[in-house]
Amino acid sequence: MQKLRLLTILMMLPILSLTTFTSASASADEIMTNVETYPILEGVEIPKVEYVDPSETVQASSANSGATFTFTGDGWGHRVGMSQYGALGMAKEGKSYEQILKHYYTGINLRKDANSSVKVILNPEQTFTLTPNGDFKLLNEDDGLEVSFKDSIEFSQDSNKEAVAKIDNTILTSTKGFTLIPNKQQDSNYTTVSKVRHGSSNVTADYRGSFYIQPDDQRLSLINELDIEDYLKGVVPSEMPASWGTEHLEALKAQAVAARTYAKRIANGRYLDDDVSNQVYRGKSLEHANSNKAVKETQGVVAVHNNRLIDAVFHSSSGGHTENSENVWGGTFDYLKAVDDRYDSNTSTHHGWSVTVANETIAHAVFGSKDYMVSDIKITKRTDALSVQEVVVTAKHKTSGKEVKETLPKPIASGQRLPDRLRSQMGVSLKSIKFDIERNDIFTDVTNTTSGYDEIMFLYDRGVISGFSDNSFKPNQTIDRIQTARMLDRELNLSVPPSSYQLKATDVPKDRDYYELFRKMEYHGIMTGNNGKMNPGEDLKRAQMAIVLTRAFNLTKPSNTSYQYADINRSTYSETSLDAIDTIAYHGITTEYGKDKSFRPNESTSRVMFSRFMTRAIDESFR
Repeated sequence: MQKLRLLTILMMLPILSLTTFTSASASADEIMTNVETYPILEGVEIPKVEYVDPSETVQASSANSGATFTFTGDGWGHRVGMSQYGALGMAKEGKSYEQILKHYYTGINLRKDANSSVKVILNPEQTFTLTPNGDFKLLNEDDGLEVSFKDSIEFSQDSNKEAVAKIDNTILTSTKGFTLIPNKQQDSNYTTVSKVRHGSSNVTADYRGSFYIQPDDQRLSLINELDIEDYLKGVVPSEMPASWGTEHLEALKAQAVAARTYAKRIANGRYLDDDVSNQVYRGKSLEHANSNKAVKETQGVVAVHNNRLIDAVFHSSSGGHTENSENVWGGTFDYLKAVDDRYDSNTSTHHGWSVTVANETIAHAVFGSKDYMVSDIKITKRTDALSVQEVVVTAKHKTSGKEVKETLPKPIASGQRLPDRLRSQMGVSLKSIKFDIERNDIFTDVTNTTSGYDEIMFLYDRGVISGFSDNSFKPNQTIDRIQTARMLDRELNLSVPPSSYQLKATDVPKDRDYYELFRKMEYHGIMTGNNGKMNPGEDLKRAQMAIVLTRAFNLTKPSNTSYQYADINRSTYSETSLDAIDTIAYHGITTEYGKDKSFRPNESTSRVMFSRFMTRAIDESFR
């Protein structure tokens, strides 16, 4: 049976698994457990994707975690075929279920098909109990003989992969399994299953129809066979809140036809799953008078195109416009075309959703490592219905500074890029592919109007600066020599000096976390100190800034090039400092300071000032 189940799953198109949500229009105990179905796209592989509730904001844990990105959008689901909220909106305007279906499925017709049965795979615990209510008989499939029982029957699988039935104190085994079937088809017949999986829980639930209990590779398989109309009674209220039918039954009737059409097309010689892999089926336990009425009043009605059953896919909310199937999965269907959906806009609670995602979450999802810092996410392709088709994510390695780019959605095994996979490829579940992206300010005191913003962001993206623990950058605070050394080391990725090299500066204790930092600075000739001292906690002066930048980035100038500054006497000023100041002026990193043409060499350097000059030393485009 396990092989059969695998084959069945491979033959069926998987459905996106999505966390349940309570509809605003439903009562507290009515829950939409599956907000979309997917079609069978021949030749197109659509992998199953696990989703979490996108209303939960994912925040970066600290300033050095990187910029967060906020996704805002409309709709919930793949936005192909019928919108459930749109169906509700049309029903509120007095539209019939036929009009609803023909609005969302282009060029279809409705017909009435003969009754049929379906077989559904249930997911019980390893040991489970069936309690028939009504007139049933139990058969041993090894010999076809009837087995006597009174009440409940406990089933399990032994180490020989045989089905075991425990009836009172009697143990029966069967290599082929057992069958529990009603003697007569009566509406009052049903069976209680304990325990069976519904979503993430194991519950006791009631089901109509017959049951096949068959040995499998690891555990028993439990197959529920029943009339498709009875099956739909357990599907429709699982897919759409039954309370909608109290005043707007036409919406539930449209759902019933879509679910019937979808099931009949898939169930042609195949088993159905009872969860989001196909349609959620909760059996008799979830039946409701409203949804039962919708099923009864549309009995046998299916949707066809060119006289063939359609893939009657549906979703929760279109966000105001449905989408062409080819712009979501890569497969073209004449009846799955984008249509305006103002009805959804008038009823749906899933417009204007938002989720903020941590930088490292995106980096790990896209690049497979949190060692990258995401600097940009750009939407590069959209459809007329505003569905995102392509996104380019740019990041830099935190250590090497190497820039990488990834185009999403990533291709599947066949090489196709399926836009719907964008919903899960950035480390968080997006409700739909109708979205926008905004990069958020990294620091609380730096916005895009802050002087030096571009240079600060440039260094941040390279992993050079990270800010303080309170998520601030403090741009106007003076920068000390320790902070300067850290920034230079992060950019240059300096090699560690040999263990034999001893730091000459005497004012840097070995037990300080910056000892190795200054050992690097001194060894590589970037910071050499003064009179045997590194003065690690002192502010970096502007003349010192010029010196460390020229040394760190190997900046030179023609020997005959010099500049005049109002506050520097070239005949008496330090030749080393003067040469460094002239060099950074030659490279356009700085010239004079203010209108008085002074350089102010002994003035302390601010954090934003050093960020500007260091950025210009790295990248000429900033000069």
